[in-house]
Amino acid sequence: MTYLLHGLMGLILIIFQTAVRPQVGLLAGIYDVLIAYVLFLGLHRPMKESLAVVLVCGFAMDSLSGGTFGLFLTTYFWAFLITRQLTRFLHPGNLVLRFFIVSLGVVIQNGVYVGVAMVLDDMTLAPASIKQTALTQLLWALGTGFVLVTVFRQIHRVWNDILGVYFVREAA
Repeated sequence: MTYLLHGLMGLILIIFQTAVRPQVGLLAGIYDVLIAYVLFLGLHRPMKESLAVVLVCGFAMDSLSGGTFGLFLTTYFWAFLITRQLTRFLHPGNLVLRFFIVSLGVVIQNGVYVGVAMVLDDMTLAPASIKQTALTQLLWALGTGFVLVTVFRQIHRVWNDILGVYFVREAA
């Protein structure tokens, strides 16, 4: 049942990312909101539960984005692994970590994008435009990242409470 929630969350965020966000002018500079969910999974969910979700979400975004195939998959995978490594040193419930983790994910994502563009010699944007976009996304991440991670955590908590009430779990 947890995978059902992951699938629904991924689908909602992918639809928001690909269909809603481009149509709303206010959200033009916002970062990839699916990276916030990937980082949430890295912070608060077990590895065996979340790795498959990260890979499927990356594959789905690569399929829908029209960009270089594997870019989202690579970005989500590395952001997830770096987050998992951070949880070895910092407590996942740390409020400071929760505040800055999405910003770190945005920096990783922009670094991967620029790196791939440099390798493919496909720098279609001017460096000033790249800096402005990255800074705008970073400010959005600082402003909304904490809220998104907290909302994702609360949704999972409510989902587990509902499952505990309406479904009986068998002992292992």
